[in-house]
Amino acid sequence: MKLNDPFGRMARRREREYQSLRQSLINAGLTDRTKAEELIESLQNRSRKGLWILIPATAVLALLFREYAVYILAVGGLIILWLTNTMSRGSEYIRRYIEEECGGETSQEQPEAQPDVNELPSEPAQPKDDGEPRHKE
Repeated sequence: MKLNDPFGRMARRREREYQSLRQSLINAGLTDRTKAEELIESLQNRSRKGLWILIPATAVLALLFREYAVYILAVGGLIILWLTNTMSRGSEYIRRYIEEECGGETSQEQPEAQPDVNELPSEPAQPKDDGEPRHKE
């Protein structure tokens, strides 16, 4: 059980989002791994371009309308957060699609999966037995 999602609502929502994207990619005929990786690159490039436009626009508007600067910066920050979160989640879903549907690992290095500190372990960790003796004789 996860403390930050005790009833699994967010996990179910993420799964629905992935299934929707998966169905859209299948309907579009995207079954090639290289095309899916190009889609990830395109998504990241569009996100960067959006940030390059959004950040200066927010700063200029905050300077022009100084009495509303706090509100403008807050809204700009929320939009930036939304954009980066959406891009990150989309890339994650496309990588999962590549692994599940296109039959392969992505060529980009993915960060090591970190254990969730909010999740309680279901069973104690067992030491790995690789057949090698633990001490020298």
